[in-house]
Amino acid sequence: MNFSLPPEITFKQQTLESGIAYLFRHQTLGELGRIVVLQDIPGGLCHISSEVAGDPADPITDTRLKLFKPLSEKLTAALEAGLAARGGGPSIEIDPALAPPTPGSDEIVESNLIPCDRCGEIAAHLVFAHEAEDVGGLEDYARKMYSKIRELNVPTWIIGPPLGIAGHDTPSLVMKVWPERLPVQTMTPNCFNADLDALLERHC
Repeated sequence: MNFSLPPEITFKQQTLESGIAYLFRHQTLGELGRIVVLQDIPGGLCHISSEVAGDPADPITDTRLKLFKPLSEKLTAALEAGLAARGGGPSIEIDPALAPPTPGSDEIVESNLIPCDRCGEIAAHLVFAHEAEDVGGLEDYARKMYSKIRELNVPTWIIGPPLGIAGHDTPSLVMKVWPERLPVQTMTPNCFNADLDALLERHC
């Protein structure tokens, strides 16, 4: 099956118990979604469905959808053509809807709620993206934590691992995601803590 992608998008194949899945990833948006191909369906069918990554309430999910939908349509057409070239193969049942992904195993993400010293209310939320290797990795953590971030409704940052030997002067990738999203910055712990202290000082 011939299938080309833009340079900023990659995919890998995953073997499932009753089929295969194609997992798509964007360089800066993280996981885009997946296409699931289930075989051995009663009646000799081959079922193809698409799942876009992210909470439907998250605006970034719509951004992923706009990139992923044409890829989904292209790959589905390629799969159909591949089956036809092999003499038809099983009949194909296509689910065109881009549904949310099927929940996987629970993952524990480390985060820290920072209270205001004066009123005691939560003033900031820090999410530690220990496994993030790039901007797309930060976005993966923001996606996984979106419902909690929205529920807390306080300034929230996704903080990547140190870019070198850990220390007060070792920078990390930092992305503010709530209440507004800002471009990713490279910040040292001392610099970030100074900005956080200023935020807490203005809290009430």
